Amino acid sequence: MLKRSRPFALIAVLVAGALVTVLTGAAKPLPGAPFALTGHWVFNSVLQMVFHIDGGTGNIDAHAEVQGEPGSQVVQNDTHGYVVGPTGITEFDKAKLSEQQAITVTPPTNERPVGIEAIGGPYLAYRNAGKVVRLGDPPAIVPVGGAIGTPVVTADGTMWLHRPDTGQICTLGKDAAHISGCPVGAPPGHSGALTIVDGKPAFVDTFSTTLSIIDGDKLGPAVPLGVPISPNARPATHDLAGRVAILDPQRQSLLLADTRDPPGKPVTIPLPSGDYDGPMSTGDVVVLVDRQSGTVLTYGPDGVRKDTKPIKQKTGQPRLSRGEDSRVYVEDADGTQVVVVAKDGHVREVSTAENPTTPQQPPVPTPNTGTTTTDRRVGAPPLAQQQRPRPRQEQPRPRTTTTPPAVPAGRPGAPPSVAAQAGNGSATITWGAAPDNRAAVTSYLVSWQASTGQTGSTTVGGGQRRTTVTGLANGVRYVFTVAATNRVGTGPGASSNPVNPVQPQTRTVTVSRGTTERYNDTCEVPECGKMRVVMRGFEPRKSYKVVPYASTVYANPGRTVTTDRNGNLTFEAFHFPKVGATVWVVVDKQYQSNRYTWESG
Repeated sequence: MLKRSRPFALIAVLVAGALVTVLTGAAKPLPGAPFALTGHWVFNSVLQMVFHIDGGTGNIDAHAEVQGEPGSQVVQNDTHGYVVGPTGITEFDKAKLSEQQAITVTPPTNERPVGIEAIGGPYLAYRNAGKVVRLGDPPAIVPVGGAIGTPVVTADGTMWLHRPDTGQICTLGKDAAHISGCPVGAPPGHSGALTIVDGKPAFVDTFSTTLSIIDGDKLGPAVPLGVPISPNARPATHDLAGRVAILDPQRQSLLLADTRDPPGKPVTIPLPSGDYDGPMSTGDVVVLVDRQSGTVLTYGPDGVRKDTKPIKQKTGQPRLSRGEDSRVYVEDADGTQVVVVAKDGHVREVSTAENPTTPQQPPVPTPNTGTTTTDRRVGAPPLAQQQRPRPRQEQPRPRTTTTPPAVPAGRPGAPPSVAAQAGNGSATITWGAAPDNRAAVTSYLVSWQASTGQTGSTTVGGGQRRTTVTGLANGVRYVFTVAATNRVGTGPGASSNPVNPVQPQTRTVTVSRGTTERYNDTCEVPECGKMRVVMRGFEPRKSYKVVPYASTVYANPGRTVTTDRNGNLTFEAFHFPKVGATVWVVVDKQYQSNRYTWESG
C-alpha cells in the first residue's frame, strides 16, 4: 500500500553536503534488488513524474512523483536515479521510489550537460566549463582544466576526455575525484573527438581525416577514413560492427568508416536536408534525429536505412541518449513521448503523457485478519438468493479528472549545431534554433574566448542563425559559445569547434625544369624532360585542372591534381623537348604560373 505524503521540499546543499530525505507521492517501484542498469528513466515536466521504460518490451514498469524543472534529464546508477535540471539535481531511490534525496548542485556553467550512464557513474559532462560531475555517494565535481569534447567511458570504468585547446587526452579513473593524468596527446591544432572501437578508446582526427586507436600512452597508426570530412563533423561515441559513424552537418551526410588497417571502403549516406542530432550507436545500428522534422532515423553498418519514426512536434527539441543497455532513447521536449531504438534498429514508441494507474482486481474473499486498507475497491453486486448466478459486473470506478498545473515558462535550451568557420581576422558562426521553453527567444548571445585569454561577446536578434565576428587575431585559437535569451532569462550555451583565423595565402604557381627523361622519338634526352609544378595557397584537398602551354607549337590536355591538407602540391608532368622555348601552366583557367625558358638537362 502506498500513501501520498507531505509535499516535497527542495533543500539547497553543497555537492558534498548533507542529503535531506523527504517523501514523495504515490509510486510504483521496480521489483527486486539490486537494480540492473537496463531501460531508461524519463522525466515528465508536465506531470512532475519520472517513468521507467523497459527497453526490451517498451512497457512502463515503474513511476514516481518527483519535482523537477522543465527540460530536466534523468540518469541512473544501480541504486538511484537523478533528475538533472538547470539549477539542481534530485536523487531518488529506485528500489523504493518512496524516498527522495534532494541535492542542489550549482552548475559549473550555464550549459546543458551531457549525461553518461556507465560503471562508476553516472556522470554529467559540462563540456564548455571543462568539468565533470560524478553522481553517487558522495557526489564530486572534477575539474579538467579546460573545455572538453564529449567523453567516452570504457568497460573498466575509465573515462577518457579530449581537450581541444591543448590536444591532451586525459583519463578519470572509476571512483576517482581527480583527473588521473593526460597520457596521450592528439596533434596540436587538430580538431577531433573520441570514440570507442572494439572496446578501446580512439581519436577521430577531423583535420587529417584519420582514426587512431589509443594504445597505452600513445596514439596508434592513423587509419584513413577514406573521404574528406568537415572540422565540425561528430563521431558516435561507440562503433557499430567495426565502423565509426561520423555525422557531417556541413555536408549533410553520414559517414560509416571502416576502422581496420588497412580500411575497407567507406560508406557515405546522403541525408535529407535537416538539423541533425547524433549520431548515436547501439553497436549494430546508428541513430540520428532530425530536429527540424522531429524524425528518428536508424541505419545499419551497410548504410541501409532500418527504420524511421516521427516525434510529435511541440515546443522544444527532442533529446537523444544511450542507455547502458546499449539501446538508444529519444525523448520529446517535456518527457511525454519516448522512442526506443533496439540494438537491431527497430523503433518503438512509448507514451509517457499520462499518469499510470494500477488495474483494479476483483475482490477475493479472505479470512478477516483484522487489518485495514485504504485502497478503495468496488466489489461485484450481491447475487440474488436462490437464483442461478449471473455474470458478475463491477461498478465503474469513479473517474477523477485532474488538470495538471500549467508549466511556467523557462529559460531557452541550448542552441543546436553550433559551428564556426575561420576567416581572415574573423570567424563566421552558425547555429540552429534553440528550444524556447514556452517563451519566445528574443536574442542570441555570441561570446568567444581566445587561447590568449581574450574574451568578447555580441548580441544578435532572435531570428538570426548566423553572425560574423571581426577584429580577431590571426593565428590565435578561438572557441565561440551561443546562448539564447527569452523573457525569463538566458539559457545554457553551446560551443563551436575551435578555429584559428588566418590571413589567406597568396595562391602561387611556379614552373621549372624537372626530371630529365625520354618520352618518345620526338622528345629525346638531354633536351626532353618533365615540367616541375609547385602550387601553394590553394584550397585543401581540392581537385584542380592544370594545363601546360609553350611559346612554340605544343599541345597537351593537362591533368587533374588534388592538393594536400594544407592546400599545397608539388608534382612533375608534361614532357617538353624544345630548348629556348618559353613554357608555363594555367590552373583552372585562372591561375597562371611564371614564364620559364626551357633548358637542356
